[in-house]
Amino acid sequence: MTNIEICQQIETELLIVGAGIAGLSCCIEAKEKGLNPILISKSIVGGASFFPLKATLGIQITGNSDDKILFQQEIERVACGVNNPKIVKAYVEESPQAIELLGRIGFNPWLRQDNRPACFAHYSRPIYLINQWQQSAKRAKQILANHQTLIYDQAVLLHIVTEDNQVKGAIFAQQKGGQIRYIFCHTGNIILATGGIAGLYQDNLYPADIIGSTHYVAYQAGVKLINLEFIQFIPAFIKPKYKVLFGEHTLKYLVKVTDSKGRDLFAHLSPKQFQQMVLQRSSYAPFSIDFQSVEFDLVIMKHLVENPTEKGVYLHYSPELYQDQTEFYQVYLTWLKKEMDIHLLQDEVVIRPFAHSCNGGIEINEYAETAVQGLFAVGEISACIEGANRLGGNSVGGCLVFAKRAIQKIVESTPHLFTKSKTHYLLKGMQYLQHLANQEKKSDLSSSEILRQVKVLMNQFANVYRTEKNLQFLITKLQQLEKDCSIDLTKMHSIEIYHAIKTAQLIVHAMINRKQSLGSHQISLGE
Repeated sequence: MTNIEICQQIETELLIVGAGIAGLSCCIEAKEKGLNPILISKSIVGGASFFPLKATLGIQITGNSDDKILFQQEIERVACGVNNPKIVKAYVEESPQAIELLGRIGFNPWLRQDNRPACFAHYSRPIYLINQWQQSAKRAKQILANHQTLIYDQAVLLHIVTEDNQVKGAIFAQQKGGQIRYIFCHTGNIILATGGIAGLYQDNLYPADIIGSTHYVAYQAGVKLINLEFIQFIPAFIKPKYKVLFGEHTLKYLVKVTDSKGRDLFAHLSPKQFQQMVLQRSSYAPFSIDFQSVEFDLVIMKHLVENPTEKGVYLHYSPELYQDQTEFYQVYLTWLKKEMDIHLLQDEVVIRPFAHSCNGGIEINEYAETAVQGLFAVGEISACIEGANRLGGNSVGGCLVFAKRAIQKIVESTPHLFTKSKTHYLLKGMQYLQHLANQEKKSDLSSSEILRQVKVLMNQFANVYRTEKNLQFLITKLQQLEKDCSIDLTKMHSIEIYHAIKTAQLIVHAMINRKQSLGSHQISLGE
C-alpha cells in the first residue's frame, strides 16, 4: 500500500481549474476585479477551443434590440425545453459586451462580414471570428505573467473538499521534474473550467488531455449533472487524413456513399430521394433528429456498429463540387488542399461521426454557481445555455459571459468562514484518495489501456445510433473496467482515469434514462 503524502499546502481566495478560453477569461477577469487567483491546468493555454478550426465558426452574439427576443427564442427552440431560460436571458443581454474579454486574454476577434445564419439558426446576427491560436496562446501566457498569476501547470484536480455543502479546499497532483507532487489548496471558491466529455470517445475533436474526469470530481462534491446525453457529433475525416474537420456543405454534391467494398449504403433510396437527403444534410453540421436527413447519420452509424471492422464510410462526389465558385465553397476547398493536402475528387474520402461538443454537464444558475456553495462551472463543463441542441457559435460566447458573471458573484459574496482547521480539511480530502489507493488490484491492465478500451466502447455503442440493448451492454463493460482499474499513486493520471471511467458511466446512464429522441440524442427503444 502506498500512502498519499501532501508535499505542499497553499491558500487562495479563488482556485481556477483549466486554462482554455473559459479558465483564462475567469483568471484575467478575477485579477482585474481585485482577486488573486491560483490557476492550475494540464497545459497553460489549451482546451478544446484551441483545437484547429474548432472555434472558427465564431462567437454569435445578440444583434440590435429587436434581436433579443428572437435570439432567446432561437436558443430555446433548439434546446427543446431542457435548458434554463434565466441563463439564456443572461447570455442574450450580455454577450455583446463580453466580447471585449477575448482581447484581454490575447485574442484579436473580428466581425464576420456575411449574413449567413449560424448552424440551426433562422436569423443572421453578429458573429465574431478568432484564429492564430499559437500567437494568441503566447500573448495569453505573457498576460498571465504580467499579472503575476501563480500557476501550477501539468496539474490535475483530484478531489474537492466540502463540508456542510460548502467548498473548503481541493487536492491536485502536479508532475514536476519527473515526480508526482500532491498539493492541498485551502480555499472557499473554485471555478471549474476543464472542458467537456467528448474526449471519452476514440474519435473526437478535442486535444488528447481532456477526458471528462472533473465531471465526476464535481459530482462527488455534490453538484448535479444534467443533459449529459446531449453530445453533438459531426462528420470528420478518417482518410486521407485523420481528425480533420469535414465541411458538411460539400454533401450537396455527393453522388454516393459506400462501404469499403463499394456497396451503396443508400441503395434503398431513389436518386431523387438521395439528392433531397444530402441537400438538406449539407445545411447543418452536428447530428440532429430535427430533420428528415437524420437518415444520413443513422444509416452510416448503424452500419459502423454492425460492422466494427469498418473504419468509416466512403464518399463519392460529383465534379460539380469544384465548379462552385461561391466563397463559402472556395474558402473551404482551398484551405483543405493547401493546409491539409486533401482533394475531395482525387483522394479516397472516408468519414465517420466524431464527438464534437457537449450540451450538458454541471448544472449552474445564471451566475455559473453550482448546488455547492463556492463551486462554479464555466465553459463546456457546465450545462449552460444549451439543451438538446445548440446554435452554432454559442460555445465560446458562454465562456466569456459566465466568466464575468462568476467573478462578479465571487467579488460580491461574503467570504466563507472556515470553522475548522486547515488540517481537518486536508485530512478529509486525503481520506477519499487513500480509500481509492487502498483498493485491491483487480487486473494487470494499465490505466492507459483501460482508458483506451473505454474510448473504443463509447465510440461504438454511445455514438449517434443508440439502442437500449447496446447501452446496457456498455454499462456492464464500463463497470468491469472500473473494477480492473488500479490506482497507482506514482502515475500522474491514475486517479484521473478512474474518475473518467465513472463519468463515462454517468453519461451512459443519462442516455438510457432519456427515453425520448430529442435534439442530438437518438435512441431506438425496441432494439
